[in-house]
This record gives sequence, structure tokens and C-alpha cells, in this order.
Amino acid sequence: MDIAANVILALRDSGSTSDNNDNTNGELPQLDWRSWLALALFIAATVFVIRPVSIPVPVPVVRPLRWRKGHVHLDMKLAPWIAIIILLASTAIHVQHEVVRGFVGSDGISPYSIVILIFALAYICISLDQSGVLSYIAMHVTKRWGSNGRQLLLCFYALSTVMAVLTSNDVVVLCLTPIICVFSDVTRVDGEPFLVAMFVAANTASMALYIGNPTNIIAAQANSISFLQYSAWMALPFVGAAVAGAGVMYLVSLKMIPRDIEVNISIRPRDLLKRPGQAVIGCVVLGACLVTLSVSSFFGVAVWIVTLPFGVAMLIVDAAVDLYSTRVPNVKPNAELNEQTVYTGRGLKEQTSDIQSVDRLSDMQLVNQPINVESVEQPQDIQVVEQPILTWYRRVQRLVTGRLPTVAAVAQRLPYGIVPFALGMFIIVESLSALGWTPRLAWVLRRISPSVACAVFTVAAVSTLACNVLNNLPMTILFTRALKHSEFSAHVDARTRKGALFALIVGSNLGANLTLVGSLAGLMFQGIAAQRQRNIGYFRFIRWCLPVLPVQLAVCCAILAVEMLIIK
Repeated sequence: MDIAANVILALRDSGSTSDNNDNTNGELPQLDWRSWLALALFIAATVFVIRPVSIPVPVPVVRPLRWRKGHVHLDMKLAPWIAIIILLASTAIHVQHEVVRGFVGSDGISPYSIVILIFALAYICISLDQSGVLSYIAMHVTKRWGSNGRQLLLCFYALSTVMAVLTSNDVVVLCLTPIICVFSDVTRVDGEPFLVAMFVAANTASMALYIGNPTNIIAAQANSISFLQYSAWMALPFVGAAVAGAGVMYLVSLKMIPRDIEVNISIRPRDLLKRPGQAVIGCVVLGACLVTLSVSSFFGVAVWIVTLPFGVAMLIVDAAVDLYSTRVPNVKPNAELNEQTVYTGRGLKEQTSDIQSVDRLSDMQLVNQPINVESVEQPQDIQVVEQPILTWYRRVQRLVTGRLPTVAAVAQRLPYGIVPFALGMFIIVESLSALGWTPRLAWVLRRISPSVACAVFTVAAVSTLACNVLNNLPMTILFTRALKHSEFSAHVDARTRKGALFALIVGSNLGANLTLVGSLAGLMFQGIAAQRQRNIGYFRFIRWCLPVLPVQLAVCCAILAVEMLIIK
């Protein structure tokens, strides 16, 4: 089927009201200036999410009284809310309707529960990474199989896959990118094939489990898909996509990776395991959480209700271990930790040269967002503006960091930006639905989904391309609402609806394997790689992934379509 031709035909016919026999209400809602304003602001907000902009503004300083240069960052945290304020000011939307529904949820989508779920899982995964166990495993793999370049490529691919299944693609990017860069620096082997293979594997594996990607959570929760049901449907498509991706990456990288590599890495894997006890506890908590999620599927318990207690339990364990480990009777109450003091899990010790090389691998622990201008400018701001509230804040910060180092480090890395971003996008998509755009998208998806097989392939292809225009999270919110709309759901059978839903999940994950703007993990990957002098540009990344994505998408959709046709 010619997907592009069907999409163009559907878009052309959607503006006409002559063919209204298939529409639930007789015709699609009319568009007015409010509709076009909402669409323009949605696109603008998405652009600033993908490419944040820093605008210089004057900021008053109280003591001494003067003006200094500040910045307003139009990024994922602020851009959606500026769009919402403009829509409210123009009376295109109203607080009591679109804004309230954007917070509370509708059509089975509960924004607050999604945010709770993401934060609970993020704390567990980041705490596990903070213990050093993921870096420990990665360094073991590097030293064990590093002498054979092509074998090591497949090992990194397999390791990224397993880690992404158990944690998330973000954690894999944060953990493995610096280690691959260190390996490349030491061996003088081009690290780009290894970095791209790691990233492709992480995005592919994020579709395996319900909790692997926020897009999975949004789509599955909106359609009442349980953890076990999700895993059962997506297991084989994930395996097919992972194997296909590994094969194509291997063939693409053959000429760039030497067969034999001389490995002389002085860093011991044991040095990276900073908190062995907490690493064991973290693995137990994560494993128990996954098992409980599987069991709870039989009882209809909401996923966020299951994950929240495990996240709180991990927080309590980290806090208890921190408080016990930082008991130092000889330290005066007002003493401050100098720059040479680090937390080792057994108390406070002086930093030695043996672990300085390990600290270089832990730079990713300081990274919360891929582009963080504020992190560079804030120390200067604090030194200039001497106010009592800032003094009090620094004292509290030193106290918390000194007594609860693990909790503070994990808290610094939590994805706070996703809260205003997700809630803001939910409100904007609610506005698009109310102003007539979601019914039109639902109508287009219905026209290109005449059967189960067509629905799987076309929805997956369209959502994959849309990922790289809108970013995968806004795209998933918009497409989920469209698939739930009566303009789509009332005119296709249950099997086609399910096929389109899982095809959307496939597209939201594999879509990140085409361009760096397809997901927030891609922007973070680019930022960390640039810090390590690995400038993987937009078009260079496309050249790497263009041979991989079509094969992955075709294999994955073929398996999914067969499942939908065979399994009732």
C-alpha cells in the first residue's frame, strides 16, 4: 500500500463535508481562528522542546541595587505553558474545561498517575545507577571482550538491550555513553559505531515492557492494557526488532571497526562499584517491582499504585544507609565538606588518586538535562546576590548533601522537567481535541487503516515519522487521543484498534532511531557525547540509522500483524 498517497488523499478529503456517511456526527467539526492558533502554538512549543532558546533579559539585584544580565530559557519546562497562557488570554480555551481536563485527565488518560509512575521508577533506576553496579557491569564487558572490536560491538548492543529492558533508555544513555568514550580514548578506536549501536539498542529495548518508556505508559494506560498483557503482545515484536537492528548495525559498522584492538584500561571494574550493599538492595527492589507488576495484572491494580511503594522503599533505604554511613562523631556540627572529600559508602574519606579516573566516568551523574545552561550560570548568580534566603538555602543544601549524599545525588538527576512538560502538553492536546484537530487526525488514521495489517504498518510508519517532527512524547499524547476518538474507534473493529494501538507504541520507540530529535533521550545523548568531544550531528546520525530503522520497523510490524491475525 502506498502510505503517502493514502495520507494525502485522507487529508484532502477531510476538509470536505460531501462524504459524511462514515462520520459519527455527520460531519467533522468546523475549524476557526482558535483552531489554527492552537495548532500553531502546539508546533511552536514542540520546536522549543527540540531546540531550546535562551533569551537574555535584565534582572534586578537588590544588594547592591543594579541590573545584571539574566536569561529566560524557552525549553520543555516553559514553552508549553507560554502557549497555554496565550490560548487562555485569547479565550481560545478555558480553565474550567481544557485546563482542568488536562490535569485530571479524560478518555482513560490520567496525567497525575503517569507522572507518579515515571518518578517512582526513575528513582529506583537512578539509585541503582548511582550505586555503580551498571558501570561495573559495563566495564567488565569492555575488559572481557574489548580485544575483538566486532565482538565488542555486539556485546555493547546486547548489554544496552538488557539494561534498557530492566531500567530505561535514559539510564542506559547516561551510564554507557561516558564508558564507551573512555574506551575509545584509550584504544584510539572510533567510538561512533559503538555509541550509535548502544543508542539504537536502548530505544529498541524500551518497547519491551510497560515501564520502559513514558510513551508506553501513556498509550497502554489510556486503553486499559495491563502490564502482563502489554508484555505478552510486545515480547516477540521487540525480539524481532532487536535482532534485526543488531544484524544491520553489525553489517553497517564492519568497515569502521578493527577486528583486533589492544586494550590497556587501567580502571578496575571494582572501583566503579561505589556502594555494593545499596547495589544489591536496588537490584532486589527493581526485581520485586517487576514481579509485583506482573502479578498485579491479574487483579486490575493500577500500575502507579504498585510502583509508588517500591520507589518510596528505595528512598527510605538510601536515606537510612546515608544517615548510618555519615555518622562521624569527630566532625563539628558547623564543619563544611571541602572539595577533596567524597562519600564512599563507608563514611567520609579523603579523595585519593586511585579513584580520580573513576570520577571521570561519573560525570553523567551531574547531568539532568541534555542542554542545561542554568547549571553553568547559577553559581555566579549565588555569589553575586547575597540575600538571607539564599544563605539559608545553601546551609540546608550543605546539610542534606553531607548527611544524605545518595538521596541528594539521585534527587539531582530526577527528570523534573517532564512534569511541566507532560502536564502542559496534555492541556494543549486537550485543546486541539476541543478545537477540532483530534477528530481530523482520527479520521485520517481511520482512512489509512482499512484492515488489521494495514493499521499496523501505516500507523507505525506515520507515528515513526511524526516522532521526528513533534518528538515522541507529544506525538504519543496526540495520537492516543485520536485513536480513542469516536471518529476512529466507532468505525473499526476491536482487533484493528488494538493493532493500531501497539503500532503506535512501536512507532514511538523506534521513531527515536531516525533522528536525534525523535526523543528526549536523543537530545540527552547528543549533549553527553558533545561533552566528550564526540560531535554526532543531525545528518550524520541519520546516515547511521537510515539503513537500520526500515528493517527494524518492517520486521517488528510483520510480527505484530501476524500476532493480531492469529491471536484472538
